[in-house]
Amino acid sequence: MARFAVALLAVVAGVACANAQDPPSCQPARPFLEYIADEARQNNRWPYPYCCADRQAEREPFEIMVQNGWRRQNLLADYYFQEKTGDLTEAGQAVVRRIANEVPATHRTIYVRKGQTPDQTAARINVVQQYAAKVAADGNVPPIVETSISPAGYPAGWPPVREGAVSRKFQVWVPDKMYLPETSKDSGGGGKQ
Repeated sequence: MARFAVALLAVVAGVACANAQDPPSCQPARPFLEYIADEARQNNRWPYPYCCADRQAEREPFEIMVQNGWRRQNLLADYYFQEKTGDLTEAGQAVVRRIANEVPATHRTIYVRKGQTPDQTAARINVVQQYAAKVAADGNVPPIVETSISPAGYPAGWPPVREGAVSRKFQVWVPDKMYLPETSKDSGGGGKQ
């Protein structure tokens, strides 16, 4: 009701100023009328200025999840490198080839897991750099970044020495041969005794 009264007052004042013979006499009412017009425009577009910020805040976690997914997907973990020489294994070469040639350009970054020493990490990055330069179809070598994230399947901050170490430790406790109790081949009740 109050808005209606203010709007009605603004319309009456505007009509009075428009019909007045002396326009300078309406000068004191002009800031009030401009304020009313600004408020009306702001009320008409009300949700839009706030929707943009809300939409961006809602989408941001998804963008972060997508980036983390690509980082995990393009990760070269410990088991992609040979232990003794530090060269890429066949699987590691396949991953580098896929990243350099098939991954969309916006996500074409190779993440190399840090080694146990800085020298090992530098050697890994060097090996990946050389192989990526050799296999990149368009000649553009993707950026190579070191990271400390754990590959899928490892608890955070606890990389085992070898892939599958946990399952191998479990297998120690499994007996070599598991026998089921023998059952008679005769399932009927009238067999030999």
